[in-house]
Amino acid sequence: MMTDPTYNDDDLVYVDPETRSVVGKVEWDKDDRPKSIPYKSSTGKDHWRRFFPFGSYRSMKKTFRLEGKSKEADSDLSLDEVLPKFFDDAL
Repeated sequence: MMTDPTYNDDDLVYVDPETRSVVGKVEWDKDDRPKSIPYKSSTGKDHWRRFFPFGSYRSMKKTFRLEGKSKEADSDLSLDEVLPKFFDDAL
């Protein structure tokens, strides 16, 4: 695991879903494809996860809540309050 917790939102990173932490930045093979890092507990036939998932830091921190629980903005608004905002932005 990397000790530096600062990543840009556009960095591609591997994530450990169990500990909700970043394993490291994505490494590339000689054919310019991302390397697959074997999952630490992928031994045995019954385990379905074979490799660490990877993606942009922005999407991984939302998916796996890397920086704690994130709250959606305007989540306490009613549907009547949200619809006018949606239609105003769509124009």
